[in-house]
Amino acid sequence: MIRMLTKKDRDLVLTFASDRPAENLFILGDIEAFGMEGDTITLWGDFNEQGELLSILLRYLGNFIPYARDPDLLDGHTWAKVMLESGQLKHFSGLQNLVEKIIPHIDVPILKKQLCHYAKRDTRLPIDQTLIRKDVKMLFPEEAEKVVALRNSIFTNYTETPSMLQKNMDKGSSRTYYIERNNELVSSVSTAAETAGAAMIVGVCTKKEYEHQGFATSCLIKTIGALTAEHKQPCLFYDNPSAGRIYEKLGFVPIEKWMMVNY
Repeated sequence: MIRMLTKKDRDLVLTFASDRPAENLFILGDIEAFGMEGDTITLWGDFNEQGELLSILLRYLGNFIPYARDPDLLDGHTWAKVMLESGQLKHFSGLQNLVEKIIPHIDVPILKKQLCHYAKRDTRLPIDQTLIRKDVKMLFPEEAEKVVALRNSIFTNYTETPSMLQKNMDKGSSRTYYIERNNELVSSVSTAAETAGAAMIVGVCTKKEYEHQGFATSCLIKTIGALTAEHKQPCLFYDNPSAGRIYEKLGFVPIEKWMMVNY
């Protein structure tokens, strides 16, 4: 039986999803930020005859994310019907083995489909502090334009503005560590979508002329250390195999591929 979830179901949903904080980073983060119901967010749950929760579906604006502890208990046909009847389906994302159970039942043309590797790091793993350079600094929110300028010089189609980044830093869902030369950022690592139990690592970058000096690794390990101290599990997306090998050396292990679909 599928029904819409309300704030009365908050503890039930958090218990259901919090055992895998990295896998459910976006679901948990949206619940923390927006609650359980409203114009921005809607949650549904699928229950068996005994009243046990089998799977959930989150809508954040036009994006939908499903989750089930056991993929075999996820009803792809029914969840597809919920998404279509909402009239708000624009984006669909989640763990590949869950998303692929629902996609065949959505009779809407797909504009784009993308797969990324998804990895996490156990918070109990030791951290080699000797790899952290002494000149790694933490960015203040009012300095957001510095890291945005660095990313714009490295990443194509980067869209985040200084005000957007500062807003996220002010509310505690993002932080940045960096190294600078001549009063200019040359390498940085940030977090995004931080929740009580996990955080997404993003924006790992170094200016070309400063590559292969351990700058990004130092910023990354500093970030991992800060998150671990707060019992937040670091996780990240990547699609570059060489980047994946670097992350594996730092203790990240694959979760599963993350699938993103645009309609």
